[in-house]
Amino acid sequence: MKPLPLLATLMVTSALAKDAYQADAEGFQKIALPFLEKHCITCHNDEKSKGELNIESDLPNSFLDHSTGERWGEILNVINGHEMPPKKEPQPDPQEAGRFADWVAQELARAELSTKNNQIVLRRLNRAEYANTIRDLLNIEFNPESFPEDPPASGFDNIGSALTLSPLHLELYYNAAREIIDQAIVTGDQPPAIKWRFDPEESTQGADRTRVERGGQRILLNGGSKNEIEDGFVVARSTSWDRIIGFRGFKLPFAGQYIIRIRASSRVPSRNDVLEMMTPILSEREHQEAQKRNREVNTKHLEEQINHFRVDRMYDYGPARIRIEGKLSGQPFFSEEFDIDSTWPKAKDFEFRAFFTTEDGGIQFKPAYEIPRVLENFWIQGNDDFPRPEAMVDWIEIEGPIYETWPPKSQTQLFSGIEKEVDQCGAQEARLIIKNFIKKAWRRPITQVELDRKMELFEQQYHSTSNFLTSLKPVLISILISPNFLFLTEQTPQGELLTDDELATRLSYFLWSSMPDRELEKLAASQKLREPSVLKEQVDRLLASEKSQALTQNFASQWLELRKIGTNPPASDLFPRYDRHLETSLKGESLAFFREILHQDLDVMNFVKSNFVTINERLGRYYNIPNIRGDHFQKVMVPEGVSRGGIVTQASILSITSNGTRTSPVVRGTWILKNLLGTDPGLPVANVGEIAPKVPGIDKATVRQRLAIHRELAQCARCHDKIDPLGLSLENFNAAGEWREREGFGYKGRIGQNDPLINASATMPDGTEFVGVSGLQNQLLEKEDLFLRCLSKKLFTYALGRELGYADDPIIDQAIASMRKNGKTLRSLIHFIVTSKPFRSK
Repeated sequence: MKPLPLLATLMVTSALAKDAYQADAEGFQKIALPFLEKHCITCHNDEKSKGELNIESDLPNSFLDHSTGERWGEILNVINGHEMPPKKEPQPDPQEAGRFADWVAQELARAELSTKNNQIVLRRLNRAEYANTIRDLLNIEFNPESFPEDPPASGFDNIGSALTLSPLHLELYYNAAREIIDQAIVTGDQPPAIKWRFDPEESTQGADRTRVERGGQRILLNGGSKNEIEDGFVVARSTSWDRIIGFRGFKLPFAGQYIIRIRASSRVPSRNDVLEMMTPILSEREHQEAQKRNREVNTKHLEEQINHFRVDRMYDYGPARIRIEGKLSGQPFFSEEFDIDSTWPKAKDFEFRAFFTTEDGGIQFKPAYEIPRVLENFWIQGNDDFPRPEAMVDWIEIEGPIYETWPPKSQTQLFSGIEKEVDQCGAQEARLIIKNFIKKAWRRPITQVELDRKMELFEQQYHSTSNFLTSLKPVLISILISPNFLFLTEQTPQGELLTDDELATRLSYFLWSSMPDRELEKLAASQKLREPSVLKEQVDRLLASEKSQALTQNFASQWLELRKIGTNPPASDLFPRYDRHLETSLKGESLAFFREILHQDLDVMNFVKSNFVTINERLGRYYNIPNIRGDHFQKVMVPEGVSRGGIVTQASILSITSNGTRTSPVVRGTWILKNLLGTDPGLPVANVGEIAPKVPGIDKATVRQRLAIHRELAQCARCHDKIDPLGLSLENFNAAGEWREREGFGYKGRIGQNDPLINASATMPDGTEFVGVSGLQNQLLEKEDLFLRCLSKKLFTYALGRELGYADDPIIDQAIASMRKNGKTLRSLIHFIVTSKPFRSK
């Protein structure tokens, strides 16, 4: 190996002096060089540089340099993964390879520690944390959608180094603070509530809208001029413009939370109803076609059409479904979908809450049960004669503004401890309010100087206005736009243990994505929180709270990449059974699955393979699992013959790892490597591109055949050999996550009887052969250590709010050992994390 160039030597020497880091020259000469020269230099030298790696000239003993450190890290990964040297070359002795890998890992960790790359960066509240904190601080539901999306790093959007602060953020934070404080502090008497009820049948006769008077306003009521009325109920079954139910053109007298109600029932045709209705229609249609063509009725074709309605699962209807949409000044601001789980003729009240301003408003109720549009039914699917679930609507209404108490909780929380009436309050009361609010908002004790500064602002305002509330608002706004609120500040010196207040904050934002509650504050004040037994007790308490849903929503959805659902959905013409209800159900299934494993203390290897699923009725129909009722997610044992159970069988994962028109074994394999095995699959080789369209027969090639052509390129084979087998084993699931036996080449992807059977067999680089999803799951179960390591790293990253590095490997090893001793549960991993030194120190 060539000596280090002089310039590089000087740069490294300077960096080492600065960071008090000394390269291990002896280890480099005795361990690294002999190994590299014996096993690597033949292919990675000045002449060959296979894989764009030249260790002869570009791999100095320089671990502080970022690009060089990355090359050492890549070498460590391929050695640990037994990917190099190639099989045809002499293999290193395991002890020799282990010694080399340990030395590289040690040097990477030392360099990392010297540059402080493993320390937590002061981080800003992300959107979810901001909204949750406002909720718990002031009892106000705030929608953070106006804030810019938070950039992710290492797969999560709570990483301090990525959460920058821009001038736009500051402007939006100021506007939000004003809106929040205006909503939190009210004056005068409680606004009188309105309750407007509308009977939709009032406007169904001869017009699509009718003016009705409510609250002194002439409001446009839509009952749908084409909708039928039955026993006082409007029959809602179509989304066309003349069938929509709702009211618009109103201005509510007061802004606030309003309840939207609808009383409705669901009328669902049975399979027999479908057949009885469709058989004569199909027969008549066939006769008409025969007369047009002057020939006899094609009885075989007729029977095929009837058989579609007899056997296709899409006609095993669920309950009718409704979508509520709210608009303010013509812009959507609120939407909800729900199943009408009350069977006709019994009706039920359904209600939802939304914050309305006094802008021009409107509310619509639309049928939302989607029936796939396929060749057999497209000609009649939109007609009134077509049997479908029907929403029977009795009445709709709006009520509010709703206050559980007056003044609202937001104000009573602010004025806690104040006995005087607001108009009698002065500087003394302001000091108490401000002191309590700062302590809660900034999540720590405050200094006298900080309090005095805020009092100066209050007194300036009070001197000019003589109005207590008007003077108080700017002070509270300034507290909410302070870095002490917007950032999770920790004043403890780097490397030292956190104070109890800081630990309480870190714990609550880990499990709740929100501020500490009163019990955590009390424990922090008594300095008992840092005791390991107390920390574990608090973990169990926090996990038992409804607020722990934030851990599922924010950790699980990002670990599993569920936020990608809907960004590139399966094409509707190729996968007509994929609809809006299914899409929301897919995400719900995966989140419910995570919750089940977390709260029931199940072995985390259930993520890989389980004998149960967590599904609702919609997914039951999609997965062909019968007798599931209700839109709520429920634990169901997997029936015999159904290939579900475990993350890789969930349609959420299978759809986001496809490209919208066909499966993508490469994306699926990469997803498994990254999110279940914690392995970097490597970057694609530059300028390789797609398979050339000139390849003969490529239009009829299966996905497996396409990938085989791709792997013929030597530069692609290295990564694809470890990626493709994982994805190919999932080929029985199409791009929408449905099970299939054949790959379809017919019209719009239809599967014909002569289309090729799915070949889900796979062979790993080490020669291990397996077949299908069950074989894949067994392979993953054998790689338990890799999965536990991956899960531990993911959860540690999320908990600390920073990216992990080589210096963190020892604590990950300890986490895995702790999990094995304690049932391999998520709870045991969380217990270990919160009691570990990295979590308890800065």
